[in-house]
Amino acid sequence: MKSAERIVIVAIILLLAGGAAWGYYAVQDKRADYRQRVANGEFEIRPDSTTDNGSLATTSDQSNWRSIYPNTVPIMIGTVTVQASVADTLSSRIKGLSDTPYLPANVVKLFAFGVPGSHSIWMKDMRYPIDIIWAAEDGAIVHIEEAVSPDTFPISFASPTPAWFVIEANAGFVADKQIAVGDSVTLPRAQ
Repeated sequence: MKSAERIVIVAIILLLAGGAAWGYYAVQDKRADYRQRVANGEFEIRPDSTTDNGSLATTSDQSNWRSIYPNTVPIMIGTVTVQASVADTLSSRIKGLSDTPYLPANVVKLFAFGVPGSHSIWMKDMRYPIDIIWAAEDGAIVHIEEAVSPDTFPISFASPTPAWFVIEANAGFVADKQIAVGDSVTLPRAQ
């Protein structure tokens, strides 16, 4: 190898090493800047789902529910019309209502499986109790579990009769609206 080639190779190595060192120290400097800004209180940390006294949000302060459940469709459960937040993908069905701060009285979570099955539901990362309703393909309610507590995790709840849909509602919904096995769930028709 000629000396000119060696000089070029050494120069390239020095440039690469210098660039890597500069990048490393630039990132470290940015991190230090962010740490200092956080220490100075420049970033607001919102309490998420709690009120000023630390309790869970109540019905009166749930006016921003559309930010948590943005895409809803009207459905009828028995004779009651509610807004349904639809979980129709695998990831949305797995997540369900986990980590949500509350469920408004007029909103339910609708799991659309599209195949018959027992469709087990558990209370992983839940913050409030719910009623669980299983419905067949024709909309007939085939099974109900009421007031399922978050403390029941890791126990799963399933329908003994095959169902296509599962609906999660606030605890007390079934009793308050007098929903029973055999009632119908009416879904919007596809456009």
